[in-house]
Amino acid sequence: MTLPDLEAKFAHASTERTHHRDQHLGIVACREALAAARAGNYGVGAVLVDPNGSILEQSRNSVFFPHFRSDLHAEMVAMNAFEERHPEVDNMRGYTLVSSLEPCPMCMARLLMAGVQTVKFLAYDELAGMVNQRHQFPAAWKRLWQRQEFVQADVSESLKQFARDVFSLNLEACRQKLLSR
Repeated sequence: MTLPDLEAKFAHASTERTHHRDQHLGIVACREALAAARAGNYGVGAVLVDPNGSILEQSRNSVFFPHFRSDLHAEMVAMNAFEERHPEVDNMRGYTLVSSLEPCPMCMARLLMAGVQTVKFLAYDELAGMVNQRHQFPAAWKRLWQRQEFVQADVSESLKQFARDVFSLNLEACRQKLLSR
């Protein structure tokens, strides 16, 4: 699939009428994922909302562009920005982070430590996703997990497929960049 194909697919998926409760936030996360892919990064986006449902942060993967930063996964960028702007918040109960892709090990650890109550993702990451691997976590991490929820977002099938496709777009090119480092 090419970038123009993905842009057309997103235009269709973002305008479809659905009854899915996470559709709007999924669209925001996917818009960020598409922007990340356009820049040559992994196509992953995230959005952080407060207990009232207001969007506080939206972010995209920025590992390779504008310069290499291995920690700038979409979820990490959202949490960095939020924690910088809101140092007064000491409890993430009621907050939700929606990501276009299942969290990787690094992002999972960060979200567990931050205590984000609910983490939703559109597409499973068969290569590096950690949600179905939680049984392999050390005991201390498992205890943290008990206070949080990690679930697939309630979005349309076409938006889930878009999230998988936008992540796949630059996957091989990004892998090659990492291998050449």
